[in-house]
Amino acid sequence: MIFKNARVITPQGIIETDFEVEEGKIVKIKKEITGDGKDLSGYYILPSVIDGHTHFNSRYLGSKEIIPTADDYKSGSEVALAGGVTTVINFIDPLNRGVIEAVKEEIEKAKTTAGFDFSFHLIVKRKEQINYLDEVFKLGVKSVKMFMAYKGSMQADDETIYLTMRKVKELGGTVAIHAENGDVIEALQEEYKDKKEAIYHAITRPIEVEEEAVNRASMLAYLTGVKAYIVHISSPTSLDIINFWRKKGANIYGETCPHYLIFDESYYERPDGYRFIMSPPLRKKEMREELVRKINMVDTLGSDYSGFMSVYKDKALSYIEVPNGVSSTEFLVPTIISFMFQGLITPENVAKITSENQIKLYNIKEKGFKVGSDADFAVIKREEWQVKDWHGKMDYSIYEGVKFNARVVQTYLRGELVFDEDYKGSKGYMIKREEIT
Repeated sequence: MIFKNARVITPQGIIETDFEVEEGKIVKIKKEITGDGKDLSGYYILPSVIDGHTHFNSRYLGSKEIIPTADDYKSGSEVALAGGVTTVINFIDPLNRGVIEAVKEEIEKAKTTAGFDFSFHLIVKRKEQINYLDEVFKLGVKSVKMFMAYKGSMQADDETIYLTMRKVKELGGTVAIHAENGDVIEALQEEYKDKKEAIYHAITRPIEVEEEAVNRASMLAYLTGVKAYIVHISSPTSLDIINFWRKKGANIYGETCPHYLIFDESYYERPDGYRFIMSPPLRKKEMREELVRKINMVDTLGSDYSGFMSVYKDKALSYIEVPNGVSSTEFLVPTIISFMFQGLITPENVAKITSENQIKLYNIKEKGFKVGSDADFAVIKREEWQVKDWHGKMDYSIYEGVKFNARVVQTYLRGELVFDEDYKGSKGYMIKREEIT
């Protein structure tokens, strides 16, 4: 099939071209390919959007009871593809299962139910889990995630992080870090233990506990030489810290999420403020605005999908008990393309933080806008619209009422139309990742 008159957002800027797809692959990219085809005049094309940060088919990681995310791989596919996201990298928490058993189980679940292409990060919490990484990498899972927060449930100490980074470096993989100082957070929560209101989530996780942990994680990455990145950055200063360590020689990168670019901590003052609790928390308006001004310093944009139904959020007895997370996946592309239309980010950097940098960071093969790659792309219309509904199982959205200047009208996965006003159904595959050399 030939796609004509496309305005494709690439690392070289917006290029106007035709492209041809055969058997799910891009076989030709040039102007005026002869033959009939689909006319994309008036639309923007964003190729191969990769969300490297999702928790589909998961549970609240900071809880001792099982609180499931609203969306699994099946409904999560509807969420992602409606937003132009064609590949996700999801997290595996072994919980009480054996590490290898957990990895094999998640891969099989995704293979049988996912409509997007996928890969995984393994969550490592304990030193003994390092012993399983050789086999985990052979199964195709070539990155791990570690937490510096959630003391008593998820938090790994610095020694474990250092040793894990060293092993992942040896295996040619990538380490993702949730950077918040869990010890200080626990002390602050004890200090405010009599408080219940949502705003105390922000008060007990001040921006400095993120910045300190970002510095510590970057130092550990520098010492081990591993390729690492800090997930869900909410502080503009965190970007400066990462930049400092990168100049020093660390192989360190930074990710932010759409919700940190759009919303601020005033949402915690609302009667339904519990519903918008995530970690790190939303920040003050001035910090959000500065983060937006520094958007061109961000390496990747991830959604951190961690949606929980309102019944689990609303019944919490205090801010400490609220399952953390929101569902941003469907609105990742509208957010960043709206910013592009507003002149806040260049087209070149849009392509980099939604696709090209992910391809390099996770060593993904067969993705990107080039001959021989999978024909994955979102078709975007420039128009103003307001969020009134959304896809998936969530019964509320932090994005309700938000106005965007960009709408995803179609999504293609390997040349197949999988979203057009609604999800059409699709078959996802586990993506190939090679060792980082």
